[in-house]
Formats: sequence, C-alpha cells, structure tokens
Amino acid sequence: MSIVNELIYGKGYKVLPISNLKLFNKLRSLFLKRMGFKDIKVLRKNIATMSNGEVNKLMINLLSFNKASEMMADSCKDIISKLCGREILVQRRLNTIFNLPGKEQRRQWPHYELMSGISPFTFVLWAPLHDLDDEGGVYYYEQKNSLNIIKYEQKKGLVNSPIILEMMHNKKPTKLKYGEVIVFNPFILHGNVGFNSNLARIACSVRFQSKFKPLFQKNTDFFKYYKLT
Repeated sequence: MSIVNELIYGKGYKVLPISNLKLFNKLRSLFLKRMGFKDIKVLRKNIATMSNGEVNKLMINLLSFNKASEMMADSCKDIISKLCGREILVQRRLNTIFNLPGKEQRRQWPHYELMSGISPFTFVLWAPLHDLDDEGGVYYYEQKNSLNIIKYEQKKGLVNSPIILEMMHNKKPTKLKYGEVIVFNPFILHGNVGFNSNLARIACSVRFQSKFKPLFQKNTDFFKYYKLT
C-alpha cells in the first residue's frame, strides 16, 4: 500500500526510513552542540537524572535553532512530497521531546492532533535521536480504532473519558531505530507510558501540510511557508 493510501485509508501511520540521513545526522549534531554535548548517550544519561526545571533550562539553548524544522522536512522530503508536494506549510519550531525514565514521571494520555487545533490536512513526522530499544517510545492506535473512540466520545459529550484513560495501561510503544521516522495523520490517537531506564528518551517532531490546503486554529503564527530543496 502506498504511503498516501496507508495514511488516509489504512492504519493512519507508517514507519519509514529517513531519506536524507546525512542531513538528519547534521541536525542531530547541531542539536547536541546547542545542548553542550558531543555524544547523544552522554546527553541522555545526564538528562535522566535532571529535574524538570533543569531540563527546561537546558532546552532554552534550542531557542536559537530556528532552521531545525526545515532541516527535518528536507531530511524526509521524499515522504512529504508524496503526501503534500514540495510547497508546504511547516511548523515554525521543531518540537524537541525529552522523556525522563521512572514511573513518577509525567505520562502523556492518548490524544490526537486535532485536539490542538491542527488542520485535518496536517501530518506529523516523529523521529528519535537514538535507537528506541526499550519501552520508552510512543504507542499509536490504528485509524479505525481511533475514529471509533473519537466518535464514541463525541456522541457521549466526553473528553478524555475513562475509555481514553484506560488506554494508557499496558501499551507497547512502537520501536524505532535511529534513522527511522513515523509519520501519522491528525486523527491517530497516540501517547506514551512510563519506562525504566538509566537513559532519557529524546525525539523530535514536526507538523506539515500542503500550502494549498486550508488551515485550522493553528494558523500562520504556528506554520510558515517552505519549499522543499
């Protein structure tokens, strides 16, 4: 099944190789430089013992990294161009996700991108900056199941009902290797779970859509025009 059919009519998400890994390696190197580290494993080990406040202070160093979204888009331009063409609206700032190990750390309940005012024509790229070889990733619900749950909540007038909260238990995150990316549509329910490790999880994500599709609540303050190289 083609990526377009898989994301629109199939599961709603797909794991794919990053087509320009050289550029993505450069993105990770620049990220590490701004964090003040040379090795991703050393950074993960340090972050695992930090408080949330210390992590937030560390992330301030990324505020000047204003070309990260474009770099990630160009790293995955084969994927994006098949879905949206070369002229896109891309998230202005790349999301960097630090997840600390330990059951006491915050877990993210299942949600879908439309909850945040994302256009129904938007897609998301999510990629780890290292191998995900433990339980520290993100889990995804196939589109059919996601839509059934969304419709159920809408019918009942509920948001984050018990059926949603129960989904947080005993879920197995999708395991990815460095150099792989998962792309999904805005209707896919996803979240993360607590995990035990001596290393934090670090990933990045970016949202994009065709320039020629309408925006939703997330407007041009959130997106910017970009033409893939």
